[in-house]
Amino acid sequence: MKKFTLVAALLLISVFAFAQKPVRFGVYLGEATPLGDMSKGTAKKTTEYPLGDLSKWALDNIKEGTEGYAGIGFNVGFDVTVALPVEGLGVFGGIDFFLNTNKSALTDALEEYARNEVKVFDYVSEVKYSKPNFINIPILFGLNYLHNFNNIVGVWGEAGVGPNFRMISRYEKTTDYNRAMDILLPDGELVTCIEKRTGATYKSAVTLGFKLGAGVMLWDRMSIGLDYYYLGSAKIEATAIYELGGTDYADKVYTSKTIKGDNAISASELVVRVGYHF
Repeated sequence: MKKFTLVAALLLISVFAFAQKPVRFGVYLGEATPLGDMSKGTAKKTTEYPLGDLSKWALDNIKEGTEGYAGIGFNVGFDVTVALPVEGLGVFGGIDFFLNTNKSALTDALEEYARNEVKVFDYVSEVKYSKPNFINIPILFGLNYLHNFNNIVGVWGEAGVGPNFRMISRYEKTTDYNRAMDILLPDGELVTCIEKRTGATYKSAVTLGFKLGAGVMLWDRMSIGLDYYYLGSAKIEATAIYELGGTDYADKVYTSKTIKGDNAISASELVVRVGYHF
């Protein structure tokens, strides 16, 4: 991962170093619709998985899983374009940030399950969940073309390639008890606690990605367009977490060995974006 970061930084520096021609900066944001394995999966609840497919993906199905269950997210980005001797053509370097949460139906399933657990168990005062989110940060370099028909309207297109840094945020279930509870730990120790946290943490990955985009330019400042990002493919690695909060001791933390999936999960995004260039 450090090697990819170093290469990306050197390439970005080289773009600035090449800037003997006019340089343009751009900032943009848009709605990111996930595609590919990242978006597959439903939120249907079953007897085996009462929380929906989130529990299946987050904990039990890492080994054989091929689906990400990601929902619509957002994208923000920044790029630098250096003009080439060919009219309208330039080279660019840029960085994007993508955030995709899980599908909205999973939130409803989690909230319903939490309410039911509080109703059924009189010693449970509150149950909270934090869903895992997909975070992708591609650093891409490529060619950009811009042609202005007049002072108002133009068209643009671009293509780039580079490393993508994928992260998945922590999945966690927190159970608060209204009285001290005796819990038997995985190692056989019996302790008293008032809070229990279970879930999973995920290992980050570096993949190779690319993007293709096109759109219109207005007044040579504002761009509107459609971008397709392929953010690479990587296996998911998860480590189960088990933490207890007590009244008379520091939190006890237990982790299991890391589980690595057999199948790589691909990530793609379709982005409708608006940008400003200066």
